[in-house]
Amino acid sequence: MIDKELLDEIKYLRREINKHDNLYYNGAFPEISDSEYDKLRNRLNELETEFPEIVTKNSPSKRVGAPVGPTSKKIQHKSPMLSLDNAFSEEDLENFLHRISKFLMIQQSDISFCAERKIDGLSASIIYEDGILRYAATRGDGYIGEDITQNLKTIKNIPHKIGIDGELEIRGEIYMPIAAFEELNKRREEADEQPFSNPRNAAAGSIRQLDPDITASRSLKFFAYYINSSDRDVVEMTTQCEMLNLLMNLGFEVSAYELCHEKDLMDFCNRTANARWSLEYEIDGVVFKVNDIDLQRRLGFVGRHPRHSIAFKFPAEEAKTKLLDISVNVGRSGKVTPVAILEPILLSGAVISRATLHNFDEIKRKGIAIGDTVTILRSGDVIPKIISTDPTKHHPDSKNFDVPEYCPACGCKLVKRHGRVDLFCSNRYRCPSQIIKYISYFISKNCFDIVGFGEKQIEEFYTEGRIKSATDIFKLEEADNLAPVSEKLSQKPGWSDISVRKLFESINKSKTISLPKFITSLGIPGIGEIAAQALSNKFGSIENLSRASIEDLSEIDGLGKITALEIFDFFSDELSKKFVDELLEFVHIDPFHKREIEDKTNRFYSKNIVFTGRLAKFSRTEAKQRAISMGAVVGSTISANTDFVIIGDNPGSKLKKAEELGITILTEDDFLSG
Repeated sequence: MIDKELLDEIKYLRREINKHDNLYYNGAFPEISDSEYDKLRNRLNELETEFPEIVTKNSPSKRVGAPVGPTSKKIQHKSPMLSLDNAFSEEDLENFLHRISKFLMIQQSDISFCAERKIDGLSASIIYEDGILRYAATRGDGYIGEDITQNLKTIKNIPHKIGIDGELEIRGEIYMPIAAFEELNKRREEADEQPFSNPRNAAAGSIRQLDPDITASRSLKFFAYYINSSDRDVVEMTTQCEMLNLLMNLGFEVSAYELCHEKDLMDFCNRTANARWSLEYEIDGVVFKVNDIDLQRRLGFVGRHPRHSIAFKFPAEEAKTKLLDISVNVGRSGKVTPVAILEPILLSGAVISRATLHNFDEIKRKGIAIGDTVTILRSGDVIPKIISTDPTKHHPDSKNFDVPEYCPACGCKLVKRHGRVDLFCSNRYRCPSQIIKYISYFISKNCFDIVGFGEKQIEEFYTEGRIKSATDIFKLEEADNLAPVSEKLSQKPGWSDISVRKLFESINKSKTISLPKFITSLGIPGIGEIAAQALSNKFGSIENLSRASIEDLSEIDGLGKITALEIFDFFSDELSKKFVDELLEFVHIDPFHKREIEDKTNRFYSKNIVFTGRLAKFSRTEAKQRAISMGAVVGSTISANTDFVIIGDNPGSKLKKAEELGITILTEDDFLSG
């Protein structure tokens, strides 16, 4: 009999694994690292092996991935997309070799393997019919995946046509290169949005976007690793290495691979691990597959894993070091963030001296004290983080960190807002730290795109009194012309007549700006380039946006209640309104979606449109883009301000509401005719 304590542990493990499976496969912000998740699953496997009578058909040990979310369109896989069993040591790898050798009754030394780098990405299946890409899906629970066809088509290294007739399935991994991940996180932090913890999570969040244009902006890539066809005459291949070579001939990229034998496997692991941190993408191990495809078929499957392959997972990259201090960073939106200052240590090929602490609640929850020895993790996470403290090495002189009550930069009282756990300095227009960082953001490429100076020069200009707010940038040239020769900008160290002239030329060029970039430049928490584009599409002008209600703002897909409140608060604040008015004295807004519209006489120009029902002739995204190109403002909910409702099949309750409000209802053909 199994005792109650072990039963409770099993229930806990199953509950935790189910939760984290859902976060990993259907979300973009997992709460634990891969190594922590592996510990949970390995412990459950140990207990279920020891006590087989407690195994249930719903146990996560019997499942691949996680079910697709209830709001997602589902696609059933032609054959199950199973996951690989894991090896964590040379002993595990030896056991794998022994199992397949015994099953096949072949000497281990006579079996060859295709060895590949294991990309830390999102598994996907792509179906081609007569050479044309028809649809694509995520792994999901292994049997039913989420339809990602339109988003996957935006990935540039996936061919839309291949030179093979019949039906063919290509499986592989969607991933985000590290450089693209770091750039995306930089933009999210500038917009006061939660950064992704690693490239895999960023790829998962990007491929599930409602708007394919957002996915296209995320620089995703795809590595193919498998060809599946019910008709063996469609493709001819006898080995895994031949399969990868055929994939390359079809126009796909594949992960680096080698043909290996028993004696070569650990050498491949070690060489790959040493090269891990110099690659442009994240890997979390290597994969060994029996090279002979006929042997693969003979080996078949056991449970949720194929017998012929195994994933050798690299160990978690952890290290212990001393926490020297906790600094407090005041961002350009006023958010106050704690940062761990560490005794420098080499980890994952880089010297780590800082780590994120996210917020002050995390310091308290983990019992972190200055002077203690802490464990930092960088396994699948580009951003190092503190995962625990070592109670056995608690230093007698360690001291608890006191959460600040006042801004370290200006002394203003710190506050929480809109139910967030973060603290904010509300002294937006007088806090030196906020002003300097905001102006650096204001001149960045996604905003006014002013080249010629950076944060260091802005800090100097602020200290000297040349710039006290973002609007002072547009007064620089006039002030410099009136200044005595000794005080002119060209007399400063590092400046010349040429560099000053180029700076002023860039400032003058920036005075005409699109509406989305203008909205982005305001620095409203939660508003990056994508949200700014959505606001521009809906409201059409800064005047309309400034008058928008919380309800109007909340209607925008993906914006969220908190961000809607931030926008409303910004335009309700007298100092913010004054800042926008001053800015408009120097710049001209050229609305993005109206700038490229040649025919402003069409009936949809400047009209509010809502689509409802299933469209037959193009996707919802294509319909929205067509409407925007005609100058329309596309919404998601119907109100008295809606001018047209375009209906497809099964329009539902929106049609009834439109009829009640007397709104003009058009068919898809009516819309196409303009």
